[in-house]
Amino acid sequence: MPAAIERFVRMMDRISDWVGLFAMYLIYVMIAVLIFDVVTDKFLGMTQNWVIEFAQFTLAAFYFMGGPKTLKDNDHVRMDLIYANLTERGKARVDAVTIFCLIFYLGVLLWGSVSSLVYSWETDQRLPSLWAPSLVPIKVLMVVCIVLMLLQSVALFFRHLATIRGVEIA
Repeated sequence: MPAAIERFVRMMDRISDWVGLFAMYLIYVMIAVLIFDVVTDKFLGMTQNWVIEFAQFTLAAFYFMGGPKTLKDNDHVRMDLIYANLTERGKARVDAVTIFCLIFYLGVLLWGSVSSLVYSWETDQRLPSLWAPSLVPIKVLMVVCIVLMLLQSVALFFRHLATIRGVEIA
């Protein structure tokens, strides 16, 4: 494998690890906010209008940001009826072919998410609630994370190609 491709694969793995680690801590943010809501509501009698939507946005960010790490670590769901019995090179061949389905899907998803982001940006789209938060930040995060998933998919393709050729990218 050319050195530039190996550097790209290693860089994407590091970025995916970092983003995944950050996403992991978002769960604690969400838990803290929900506990804050319970305490202020039940013990202080103060209702917070923003808490549930903030928790929903945090959970959405968690899912978006966890995608590249899930791909990198091969922790996604897969049907293993035949795949589990293949050799490492056989698995790499199957993965190298099926990764194109994922790249196509992510490309369509990116196209739709960019369109949705542009609409939200132009119309200052907000949730119809008392808090009325803007949807632009979560849609920006969605677009960025889909791009990261696309880049991680390309890196995985190169990793599978290296495995097929009998080369290991560390």
